[in-house]
Amino acid sequence: MNRAQFNRIIDDLNQYKGLQIVLLLDSEGMVIFSSLDSTLDEDEIKTLLDAWKDRAPSLNFMNERYAILKNEEIQLAAKNIAEQKGIAGSITNEGDYLLIQISKDTSLTLLEWSIIVNKLAWQNYS
Repeated sequence: MNRAQFNRIIDDLNQYKGLQIVLLLDSEGMVIFSSLDSTLDEDEIKTLLDAWKDRAPSLNFMNERYAILKNEEIQLAAKNIAEQKGIAGSITNEGDYLLIQISKDTSLTLLEWSIIVNKLAWQNYS
């Protein structure tokens, strides 16, 4: 996925309320693209990806704990119960990892976000 394709995914996701962060990671946990201007902690990103791959019961992201509700080889959904934030992710058709963080002020459920992220991760943006 190139930068233009990543930006189109961000545009598609931004039609829904509550999107906070969009990340594209390689299989080693290195950030390929991020919707944030600031730098993310590389160790934290790798730990998040390891939790997904190892099917851990929870993960930490940006100093917040998320209970993993759905953890499959190609999809992830996790929720921070206290803050009501969510994380949804999908492996792309190229083998990278598309992840989003959503706020509590969203018009969609975490499951709906998860479905949308999966669809976009596999969409052909050529």
